[in-house]
Amino acid sequence: MDFRRALSRYPAFWGFVTSLYALVFVTADFWGSPVTGLRGFIALAMQWLIVAFCSGGVIGLICAGRYVFAVLFPLLTVFSSVLAYFKLTLGMGLTPMAIELTLVNDLRTWSTMISWQLVAIAACALVVSAGIVWWRFRFVRTEHGLDYAFLSCLIIMLPCSLVARIKAPVASRMPYVFYYAASQYLDNRKTVAEERHTFDNEAAVCGEDSIDVVFIIGESLRADHLQLNGYGRPTTPRLMKERNIVSFREMYTEPCYTHVSVPRIMTRADSVNPERAYDEQSFITLFRKAGFRTVWFTNQDVASSYVYFMHEADTLIYANASKTLYDYDKWMDMDLLPHFDREGLAGKRNLSVMHTIGSHWWYKSHYDSESAVFMPDIDSRVVSELSREQMVNAYDNTVVETDRFISAIIGRLRNRNAVLLYVSDHGEALGENGNYLHGDDYPELHNPAAFVWWSDEYGRRNPEKVKALRSASGKRHTTDVMFHSVLDAASVECASLDTLQSIFVKKIGGQGCFYRSKY
Repeated sequence: MDFRRALSRYPAFWGFVTSLYALVFVTADFWGSPVTGLRGFIALAMQWLIVAFCSGGVIGLICAGRYVFAVLFPLLTVFSSVLAYFKLTLGMGLTPMAIELTLVNDLRTWSTMISWQLVAIAACALVVSAGIVWWRFRFVRTEHGLDYAFLSCLIIMLPCSLVARIKAPVASRMPYVFYYAASQYLDNRKTVAEERHTFDNEAAVCGEDSIDVVFIIGESLRADHLQLNGYGRPTTPRLMKERNIVSFREMYTEPCYTHVSVPRIMTRADSVNPERAYDEQSFITLFRKAGFRTVWFTNQDVASSYVYFMHEADTLIYANASKTLYDYDKWMDMDLLPHFDREGLAGKRNLSVMHTIGSHWWYKSHYDSESAVFMPDIDSRVVSELSREQMVNAYDNTVVETDRFISAIIGRLRNRNAVLLYVSDHGEALGENGNYLHGDDYPELHNPAAFVWWSDEYGRRNPEKVKALRSASGKRHTTDVMFHSVLDAASVECASLDTLQSIFVKKIGGQGCFYRSKY
């Protein structure tokens, strides 16, 4: 009787439902998070408490009205059960990419994902939620539902939206992920629908009858951790064996965050005209005008700042579309290879843009045992639990994996007329001045890895370009050269190509897009 009396009060009922939801679904979202010591456990527990507390804002709004609760709570519970099932069994989360694929795939495709276990879990969730709805109708009385709803929104939900350190982990987990993933998907669709006419009146032609161009956008790979650049560890043993490769050890990027640096790389934007990154088309449109078959392969999160460029390509392929940065199982660039084999070399002139996960934190997700060369490795997601040696070892293992991935791509291009350009979006802090990762503007983030590989056939056809590459490798450049360089590499002639900014053209009298080092 006391229990029923207690749960007949709205605040107690609200707290009970929130606690039940958090124990089941928030815990499912945190399942598998790697921590070792007490410090890591406390950090994980604190984050769990924040997400659980924030979930109370949504539950509070739903609980305020009986009829609203009767409709929305069962739906929330069933959707959360389905998402938790895929999270725990397949490592799948809810992302804008997953929503897009859900909408474009037919029912036959998705029927293969349905199992009796999933149906049983969803049915169980529906029965339990129906029982809670019955309790809400039968015993819980409140005359101030709207007041409680307003307070829960004001006190709990607004800080979740405004405080960045809280919003990031909350928005990626239930129940908020349903809103934020759908909202980002709609924002992305709005960006894709924009009308950009940068090259409408510009002709583009290619001087090659057949050529393969692979443009790889790396992630968080700094130049000084490449064995190619004199790093003392064997991080690129496969690329070291290549004769036709040039590395640009002094490449500089002004922006040092993915959502800012990628648009700068893809467009004519530079320090003088940075706005071009957000209102112009990329070099992909010019490649299409020149008769190339274009494919964008992505193994990354999608940001609204560059989703337009992804949809400029003839074909867009997602690998690991349901992965989020709060997943800790394997998330490998090697997963791109089957897609590249099927789509990357299907035409006579091919442009493949590959956006890789590379060296993003959590490092250990991005390499397997074959690339786990340096030990001791990381064993906790809490950076403060780890030594600098562990951090550097794990980071260097991601570089070894990148070496393995790019070597596999090169193997597929070796006997073709082909050129491969690699540039990372930015670098990574690895303990310098106590800084790690890329959460702020650190000096180490401005020196990304960049290199070019070409096949023997490409070198035979383009000896002057190869000579220019070798000459340019010892000079300083900014990533602003990439737009012009990839067009020049493919022998695409157009009005927007500025050969003075191409690393494939030998400069006279020191001309070119160079920079003064800030270090």
